[in-house]
Amino acid sequence: MKKKNSTWVAALLLTLLAGSLLFTACNKDDDEAPVVNSVQLKTDPTLGQYLADSAGRTLYVFSPDVAGQSVCSGNCLVAWPVFYSGNLKLPSELNSADFGTITRSDGTKQTTFRGWPLYYYEQDVAPGDVKGENVNQVWFVVNPDFKMMIARKGADLYLTDIDGRALYTFSPDANNTSNCSGNCIVNWPEFLAEDFKMPSPLKAADFTTITRADGKKQLSYKGKPLYYFKNDAQRGDINGKGVGNVWFLATP
Repeated sequence: MKKKNSTWVAALLLTLLAGSLLFTACNKDDDEAPVVNSVQLKTDPTLGQYLADSAGRTLYVFSPDVAGQSVCSGNCLVAWPVFYSGNLKLPSELNSADFGTITRSDGTKQTTFRGWPLYYYEQDVAPGDVKGENVNQVWFVVNPDFKMMIARKGADLYLTDIDGRALYTFSPDANNTSNCSGNCIVNWPEFLAEDFKMPSPLKAADFTTITRADGKKQLSYKGKPLYYFKNDAQRGDINGKGVGNVWFLATP
């Protein structure tokens, strides 16, 4: 009887030891499993780099969302479903400070990039599809190297910096020459971006970096220097539109 009990105890110990080894091996495998990124960078031969989810599905921004809140609802959301990741993981090439979360008017959450809410496109059926690019001139893939975007507010389609601040042109400016100085440049600071990417409707050949009379550099679009307006307090503001009948939104 004693020998039988000893055999039973030995068998139990062996079983527990095997289970412990198996648990340790599983944990080791889990620790060594590759991290799946919630957002990753993909590359298109025409569009260059753009944001995608962990499965490779392309992410888009919507020009009318320039103020930082989603205005896509109803049938729009059927065609352009919301992207949201509550536990965002990013590759080293992306900056976590560029991403955020908003609460939509319907109470759901949505991930943003530089304040622009992110979406899918229903007609993108396979990883790498970019069929939503430039749809209706308001839907775009987003490259982390963008310094400029195309925004829409009401009937106005216009240029902004990547953070949604409106850009303007000044009628008295000559071709690639700024005539705004003194108090003018205080109220209308120059805009500068160099070595940047842009949405596909914009062409690099239309942009020129000029040197102003005060020695500062400024970006010019189709020969018209670009400016901010100091009274645009937040993204989406277009308070400079039509000021003095000489200031106008920079239109693509």
